[in-house]
Amino acid sequence: MRGNAHQEPQGKDPPVNCRELFERLSEFVDGELSQEICEEIGKHMEGCDPCVNFARTLKTTADLCRRMPSQPMPPEIAKELQAVLSKHLRHSS
Repeated sequence: MRGNAHQEPQGKDPPVNCRELFERLSEFVDGELSQEICEEIGKHMEGCDPCVNFARTLKTTADLCRRMPSQPMPPEIAKELQAVLSKHLRHSS
């Protein structure tokens, strides 16, 4: 990896840092990123054990969720979730 992964980005194409990796990790695990970005993430993870562990945990969680049978959400849970999301979205606007 170019430089220290925990530094502030410098130059035109800065290396991926931990925060950027966390923000894009779901897309990385799902194979939704460009080859160039995947290579940058791979370079970062060569020297960053916390990011490797986080990626491994996310991938395992996603794999387990894909194997679970899909079931409809109970109506009372759906109503509560909708209320929480509505409240959160109003406050973040």
